[in-house]
Amino acid sequence: MKKIGLLLMAIVLAIGALGVGYAAWTDQIFINGTVNTGSVDIDAEYFSGSEIYKDVDNETSYVRFWVKDDQGALYWESNPVPVGNFVKVAYAEAAPAGDDEVDIVFDGAFPSNYLVADVIIHNSGTVPVIVDADIDTEDPMLAWLWDNGYAYVAAAWVEMDGRPIFGDEINGPVQMEPCDYAKIWLYLDLPQADELEGTDLTQEDFMDKDWSFTAHIYAIQWNEYEPGWWLP
Repeated sequence: MKKIGLLLMAIVLAIGALGVGYAAWTDQIFINGTVNTGSVDIDAEYFSGSEIYKDVDNETSYVRFWVKDDQGALYWESNPVPVGNFVKVAYAEAAPAGDDEVDIVFDGAFPSNYLVADVIIHNSGTVPVIVDADIDTEDPMLAWLWDNGYAYVAAAWVEMDGRPIFGDEINGPVQMEPCDYAKIWLYLDLPQADELEGTDLTQEDFMDKDWSFTAHIYAIQWNEYEPGWWLP
């Protein structure tokens, strides 16, 4: 009798073991995931410049360019192109040369009639960026103009409401949120003779020159900015 009881107990234990291995209930949850990355993308989208006309009869000049109103807002002085005995003697213009490239030309520059070329940039990416600028030139005379304030850059915020509406001026690097617009002006003037006193330069040093420069507008995601980050 004892032997039969032990045999039955062994069978029960064996069946129990089979239940653990083959009769467990299971379930699971599926998680579907999506990762969307952002983008850093600034575009040059609107372009303009200044024009200087000479009134041949009255020996006066006539200038069209972006100016400030009495409240400090910036706008295009939209006078019509003069008709009659006027001649255009100088101009500056900015024009698109590619998706991320702009051609700027200053033609006929002369002292005390500064020329302005300008472009509106747009943060068309999805990541906030810090925007900074740098200018390179191998022409020592043009470098002298930059160093002494006769060529310089200014910028201001822009709101788009069918046309550019200009806001506060921007000084130094700026953080642009997605969809932000900003306008950048590039000014060029030439010194008068008396402004060169005490230097080794004369007005003749600035005449009949063909200068070239390269300007860069750099954008980097806002949390990685350091001054001059693009330099080697």
